[in-house]
Amino acid sequence: MSLHDTIIADASAVFCNLEDFGETVTYYNRDGDARDIKAIVVRDALEVLSEAGDVTSLSFAVHVVNSATLGISSEEIDRGGDMIEFPSQIGQEATRRSIVRILEHDEGMISIECR
Repeated sequence: MSLHDTIIADASAVFCNLEDFGETVTYYNRDGDARDIKAIVVRDALEVLSEAGDVTSLSFAVHVVNSATLGISSEEIDRGGDMIEFPSQIGQEATRRSIVRILEHDEGMISIECR
């Protein structure tokens, strides 16, 4: 097993562990294909304000494994075309949110802004 494979496996097993931090969300690519993945959703949502100071949308950070099989690969993301479905609060109905930008990424994890 290469170092890259070890980093990916550790990111999935430790950070996105469903028993501790993670939850299952659904990733939709620009073609509408869907797959369930493990993620950490940061629900301390940032409000996106208009120039007049009105709240136009909420922004969430979603952390997933940087892998096309265990999460989402940074190479496959289509900002503005892909979506992730998750509830804005635990226990609420999940809704699809657009991926608007990659906040940061490395070999193991990728952080995505969704609105």
